[in-house]
Amino acid sequence: MHLATINKTYSRLLALVILLLISIWIWTSKDVLVKEKQIYQVNHGASIGTVAKDLGDKKWINSELFFNSLSKLIGANQKLQSGYYQIDPNMSVLNFLENISSGNVITTKVTLIEGKTLNHYFEQLSSDSSLRSEDTLEEIMQSLGIAGPYDGWFYPETYQFNYGESVRNVLARSFQVMQEKVNELWDDRANNLPFKSPYEAIILASLIEKETALDQEKSLISGVFIRRLEKGMRLQTDPTVIYALGDSYKAPLKKSDLKVDSLYNTYKYNGLPPGAISSVGYESLYAAFHPDEGNDLYFVSKKDGSHAFASNYEEHKDNIKRYSNNI
Repeated sequence: MHLATINKTYSRLLALVILLLISIWIWTSKDVLVKEKQIYQVNHGASIGTVAKDLGDKKWINSELFFNSLSKLIGANQKLQSGYYQIDPNMSVLNFLENISSGNVITTKVTLIEGKTLNHYFEQLSSDSSLRSEDTLEEIMQSLGIAGPYDGWFYPETYQFNYGESVRNVLARSFQVMQEKVNELWDDRANNLPFKSPYEAIILASLIEKETALDQEKSLISGVFIRRLEKGMRLQTDPTVIYALGDSYKAPLKKSDLKVDSLYNTYKYNGLPPGAISSVGYESLYAAFHPDEGNDLYFVSKKDGSHAFASNYEEHKDNIKRYSNNI
């Protein structure tokens, strides 16, 4: 066989071997090597090279060279964006590079349930692994410009944030939404309400929130509280006593509990308590600004979630007798 022919055959064979090796390299390097969902953080100021090394050290990619080469090929190395990204089993390196170069970060949903205290929210958010907890509650309140008491200023809703958001920013968003709701309702409030400030309406709304879960009753209860305030009658609402007792409260509420010496005890002190006792939903907030215009001054639980209302004490006593055994 002619030498030139041998060299040509050898060159073709070598090219095939190289092509085969490259194909194997690409095939074994094209996917991220995780067996379950992972969250990966691209730090601010990171480069594609540092990301590749970190993924290589974690054994999440098979080839740093392939990762770097592909990133240059698609231009991802020049558009890297910091944040938290999700890596799924069988995800391709290409798909991951597209995510981190386009800022397709993970989002998280946070649900603040109405009727809860700010301490409850803070503990909930601080224990949420998708959020960053860096500040004390007092530091966050100071940064938001909120003076105590703090309860009532945070609107309960489901909020969506980027994964890794701070607890401070979650509460800041909730505070902002609450301010917007209150300002809107304050401008459209009923006439002659006995509120010196919007926060007093929030305080009343928190009492309504804790007294009933039935939206159709909220304006009725609001009306009772407003008329009692106007007449100088004590509000005498159990939830304020429970709030005053704090961790020492043991259900059910006892007569001795009603003697607790706290400005939140509406059996002992006239007027509204000094602060809200919980967060409030929109229906309770609306009811505080738009109370029922009837004559009722009393209400008692029917033990089924609803209440019986009365305009005088004799009728109220009859309702108490009627529903006291309705357990």
